[in-house]
Amino acid sequence: MDLIYTDEKRKDVGVMMAYTLDMAYGSDENDFECTVGRDNHCCRVGCYLYVDGEDYGGYIDSIKVDTEKGDITYKGRTWYGILESRVICPPSGQDYAIFGGEANTVLGQIIEALRLGDLFSADTAGSGITINNYQMERYVKGYTGIRAMLKSVYAKLRCRWHEGKVILSAEPAADYSQDEEWDTSQVDYTVTKNYHPVNHMICMGQGDLKDRAVIHIFTDAHGGIQKYAKNDPPLQDSDYILDESSRVISGMDEVAEVLDEPSSSITTNYILTTAKPSNWDQDCEEYFTHEIQEDGDDSYSHVRKHRLGHVLQRYQPADWSVNFGSYYTRGTDDKGEVKYSSVRGQTVYNLLGSQPADWATNYGEYYTAGGGSRVSGIDQESYVRQGVCPGDWATNYGTYYSLYSDGVTTTYRRVTGINNESYQLQTGRPSDWATNYSSYYRRATAKELKKNKKERWKNVSLTSKKKVPGWQAGRYYTRISFETPPNWGADARFTLIKYKIAPAFAANTYYVRVDNSPPSWAQNTYYTNSDEMVAPEWTTGTYFRAVEDRYAALVESAKKKLEEAWQADDLDIDLEETDQVYDISDLVGCIEHTTGITTIQEVSKKIIKITNNDISIKYEVK
Repeated sequence: MDLIYTDEKRKDVGVMMAYTLDMAYGSDENDFECTVGRDNHCCRVGCYLYVDGEDYGGYIDSIKVDTEKGDITYKGRTWYGILESRVICPPSGQDYAIFGGEANTVLGQIIEALRLGDLFSADTAGSGITINNYQMERYVKGYTGIRAMLKSVYAKLRCRWHEGKVILSAEPAADYSQDEEWDTSQVDYTVTKNYHPVNHMICMGQGDLKDRAVIHIFTDAHGGIQKYAKNDPPLQDSDYILDESSRVISGMDEVAEVLDEPSSSITTNYILTTAKPSNWDQDCEEYFTHEIQEDGDDSYSHVRKHRLGHVLQRYQPADWSVNFGSYYTRGTDDKGEVKYSSVRGQTVYNLLGSQPADWATNYGEYYTAGGGSRVSGIDQESYVRQGVCPGDWATNYGTYYSLYSDGVTTTYRRVTGINNESYQLQTGRPSDWATNYSSYYRRATAKELKKNKKERWKNVSLTSKKKVPGWQAGRYYTRISFETPPNWGADARFTLIKYKIAPAFAANTYYVRVDNSPPSWAQNTYYTNSDEMVAPEWTTGTYFRAVEDRYAALVESAKKKLEEAWQADDLDIDLEETDQVYDISDLVGCIEHTTGITTIQEVSKKIIKITNNDISIKYEVK
């Protein structure tokens, strides 16, 4: 195994001679030191070290010289450290960065977002792993965010140097706790298990005293978060369960903790109003309209009242005979623009023998049946192609369309989601386990994954003695089906636009109104003029109401703290005594037979030392 060093442009220069390479990556450090004798000095700041096909190596940031020892040490960031030195930011105008789709494709998107495409690439092969609209923490470091995202689907990140670039790929995290549950006869370790971690989090957000936002988040006996909302997803305060009805642990086993976040953020959500509100005419400015900007971002704006202006009078006013001059008729000026004129005399309707110039745009100003009713437009539909991905694509893709052809006809169809499956860890024993155990799943063992990486999940089966396997917390899963949006660029996408056009003109069918004197009253002809400010006409499916969610940020903080509390078993184990090589995010387990203590921990850090091709690896678990 050769440790290669390159120049600043990643062009190979030579093989490192007589060196010691110390590197660590995972939950912290993510850096390396490579020490050589002064006689073997060969690198500069900005050069790279790598082992082909492996994740050993990195970028040199500094150089240390020890004249007493005669050593030179090159220090820098590992590949993981380079990822960690960049930050995943929310797109402009959005609250969070959200990623979804095939895992390796998503890694490519993150590489682009981190502006690291010159050094990193995502594996082009399919991983068999789907990311389901994962919401990154705001402004999270790159490696931390990637590990958290992959952990949510029981996967891990792999790196390898190949042809001048670092290739990132997602693979299933191996669960070695099923294959090799270590005991004290095999390896030495120290384990401390907390049987009663925090299981009741009292979250306090903004507000004062009795008006403060308070919500209780509970877990079951295995750390599973209990139901905290009436609707999924919750959008406003009233969607949350604010009493303590979700408590499942009580007595001496209950351990409560207060999460005090007086500055916890308040989320504003917008809910489509499907029926005209009773206060629309008076308080329309409390509502919002939605618009997609050219860059795909969402924009919500307050509804604005407009001047009432000219109002059509349906019935003859009592003063018409003496004050008709204070009323108006509607017409158009020489430029075809609408104008209102004071009534000067009798209104008559003249039959149109030829099509007026403004018929296409102002057909509604003409009449049928001698002025009895206005001309009505003909309903039309068109599909407008979307140039950029809208900001609501991830959640509202079903409101857009794609063009479909069977070779004979073409039609527009609503965009449909891509069916996916995920697996949810069961924290409590299902009531039907004894009879329906085979409808549940377990993660494939490391040996099974070695045979077939794509078969990550196995149906629970009878034991070798043809018995139903005993229930174990944290071991079995339920399969859940869900939809993810298709790739925006996979097909052309369209928005349905509905509008009206003028009917075909027919000579001697339509009428134009002409004012004369003295006037006689004609229904739907005359107007009053008012400066009153009024609400726009109600249109279903157009207006939104803003709601506040004071609990979303609190709940996320509580879930994170509870997860940390339930993962607080302390395991100090010398995994290097085993023959197995582990990756970050792999699971290992141990059992102590005297106390019956068992624990399953995640490999959180690798510490690697290479001295002239002699490799030793230490691990930390958490």
